[in-house]
Amino acid sequence: MVWTSLEEKGIRFLRGQLVLVAAGPGTGKSIMALNLALRGGVPALVFSADSDAWVQLTRSMAILCDRTIEEASQAILEDRIPGEDRERLARAPIRLDYDASPDTDDLEEAVESYEEVYGDFPHLIIVDNITNVRGGADDDDPFSGLESILDYLHSMARATNACVVALHHVTGPYVDSDKPIPLSGVKGQVTRVPELVLTLHGALNVSPVKNRSGKADPSGLTYAELEFVGERALVRDPSPTAGSPWSAPWGG
Repeated sequence: MVWTSLEEKGIRFLRGQLVLVAAGPGTGKSIMALNLALRGGVPALVFSADSDAWVQLTRSMAILCDRTIEEASQAILEDRIPGEDRERLARAPIRLDYDASPDTDDLEEAVESYEEVYGDFPHLIIVDNITNVRGGADDDDPFSGLESILDYLHSMARATNACVVALHHVTGPYVDSDKPIPLSGVKGQVTRVPELVLTLHGALNVSPVKNRSGKADPSGLTYAELEFVGERALVRDPSPTAGSPWSAPWGG
């Protein structure tokens, strides 16, 4: 549990399940996923097809070390990262794969390699995002193969007992993410398989539009509120008593 606000709404990232998170561009879904991976306190594997290593490193340093992204960028460029910051980054139980257009075989090979190295599968697997995964789409409809990709990721969740979180887009009327996004607003209507479907709007509201383990509202009008601090790449509970961004269970 990273966010109490989600827990109170019955939104839980459970092992062995597939979670689909959909939002418009720039809403913060990738940063939210990175916060989950860095602050969740569990071994995580992130397929970062949508963001390169520079973006993820600067965001990670900002999240874990209480820096702005600009401060993190300057420290990295000038090779003056403080020792305590290096230790926090090194202790984070996360591995990232930067293949920009993997297929399902690539995903499977990476997960199996992780298990070979560490003796266990990651507890959290994030795919950012599923439209970058090659797997059966045709030239006329790039979303035609997404259903089979989600079937594959669902099987991966069951086989590895990991919580698999897949990021995705929304339809045209909801691209601005300025209003609640219903279940029908998910691009390609690929919501059959996931146990949990979340849509994001505003800065930052999380709507459980499908939830097999709790309450759901397909309209998107029921949502939990989080605070998105963009300059620090931080997603936190909207409370003055919210924990330090680096006080993670793994001792960061």
